[in-house]
Amino acid sequence: MSNLIYTCRPHGLAGFSGETLARVADRITPALLRGEFPHHLHLGPGEGLCVTGPHGAVQTEGASACLGALVGDGEAWARPGSPLPDGTYALVRADGHLTELCSDYAGTRTLWYAFTEREFLASTSQRALICLLRGLSFNRSAFAWFLSSGSLGPSDSWDTRIRRLPRGARLTLDRGAWTLDLHTSPVVFQNLSMSRAEALENLGSLVGGAIRNCHTRSPRWVVPLSGGYDSRMVLAALEGSGFRPRTVTWGLASTRLQRGNDAFVAEKLARHYGLVNDYFLTERSGAPPAEVVDAFMAAHGGTTEALFPYLDGLRMWAGLAREGVGGIIRGDEGFGTISRPETHHRYAQDMVLLSEILGEETAGLISDGRQILPDDLKRRPEESLQTYGDRLIHTCFIPISLAALSDVKTPFVEVANPMLARTVMEFVRQLPDHLRVRRNLYEQLVRSLSPPIPFATLAADDSRNRYLHDEDYRSWMAGELEGPAMTRLLPPPFRASLVAALRSDAGPLRSSAHARAILKRIVPAPLISAIRTLGRPAGPTLRVMAFRCALASRLLGILEQDARTLEPAEAGTPAG
Repeated sequence: MSNLIYTCRPHGLAGFSGETLARVADRITPALLRGEFPHHLHLGPGEGLCVTGPHGAVQTEGASACLGALVGDGEAWARPGSPLPDGTYALVRADGHLTELCSDYAGTRTLWYAFTEREFLASTSQRALICLLRGLSFNRSAFAWFLSSGSLGPSDSWDTRIRRLPRGARLTLDRGAWTLDLHTSPVVFQNLSMSRAEALENLGSLVGGAIRNCHTRSPRWVVPLSGGYDSRMVLAALEGSGFRPRTVTWGLASTRLQRGNDAFVAEKLARHYGLVNDYFLTERSGAPPAEVVDAFMAAHGGTTEALFPYLDGLRMWAGLAREGVGGIIRGDEGFGTISRPETHHRYAQDMVLLSEILGEETAGLISDGRQILPDDLKRRPEESLQTYGDRLIHTCFIPISLAALSDVKTPFVEVANPMLARTVMEFVRQLPDHLRVRRNLYEQLVRSLSPPIPFATLAADDSRNRYLHDEDYRSWMAGELEGPAMTRLLPPPFRASLVAALRSDAGPLRSSAHARAILKRIVPAPLISAIRTLGRPAGPTLRVMAFRCALASRLLGILEQDARTLEPAEAGTPAG
């Protein structure tokens, strides 16, 4: 429901002023909320903390702040050096001598930092750091990852000076020595031998305990409800706990009465549990594409291409913030993936190199030769295909793709993911392969707890990227490709091929949602998965890459404006 900004300078140097931090906070606050909610400010000797509004579900203590939700005992969360709490969060804690940045075990929230001889800067927003650094050192590796994967890849940011805190990490700044010390935890799967009955009992206990012990038992927290497994697990675990959350579902007006649809099933589930279920429309905004895209990219700072769920211009999320919703309790999980060949696993997590799509020469021109695949994303010796795929879920999907989707929402509401708590994730990494394949054990657990209500077979809005074929978005993408940013960053032949791909489209595609719903009912899911793994894995189409280029073009303009945020008020004055 907010972003945190932390600044620190060596002992003896003045810190950033409250006015400076407030100006940066104003700059990164979504336009839909700007001026409506106050920021939280704390200034100490040489350091400052700002938590942007709305911040009602955030914990603060002095120069320490915790965004997200803890699970279980978290009394010492604000004290540097104390054990990392369980839960899903972004955490900064400081005592005047030490400052620590902490990421949760699964890496559900992203913290960025920059370190120079005179400044230590940290934020959940890259944009805030670019404001404070007063400039943009554009990272071509990040641009390459964005084109090939729709994200910033395993570790990059849009600015070469900014670093991403790894998942399950503790970064400690010694303010006296002015040094950094980084500790991380590797992702290790053990494949221990255990019976299905034993594993099922333990999983149910750990998942249920994490959900019930998550610090979200307040009317300010709501449960987004679908007709699938994950939110159903959340409701089943909360039943009888004394906490009766409000539930919310969103989608198109036409889908709520469609049998088998998420919205249709969610309403039945809420009625079964005696809970309120509010339905929010996310019809596509009538605003020009550039306006919708700017709101989307400004909210998260360019960590994801996933515009489709936010085509309403983020108005639904702004509405929830204005209603006083403090956070949402999601059912995201990492219980296992489907069986795939080795390369398909990596492509499924969008860890695709530009050179694999365009060839070495074109990719090298775009990335300056800086895009590489880390060894950690390669299959290890003696590692089974199932373990490799599940390890990529824990090292790529959750801390990169899922965290980026949270980045879009967290300027409006907090996000809790109790099924990604450390206690749960540690147990999942002990399970043998056959209990993780296709979430085997987890789905058995949910079915055993579920009321006799069929599972949904179709999302409340399943049109996906169809909007990219509409004339307004095609024209917008073509215009961005002809603009100065992409003219500078793309080799002319590749840029011409993207423009040609947009012009070759005869018109908008018909919706395939109904056809997909029929296929899901009559074709077994394992057969669909097997068909998809035949042949080479597919990378992004030229149209999708044109879209990613257009997003990057708009973002570059936003970041360049961010870099000038502090110029007028601080011209001719010492930094900070």
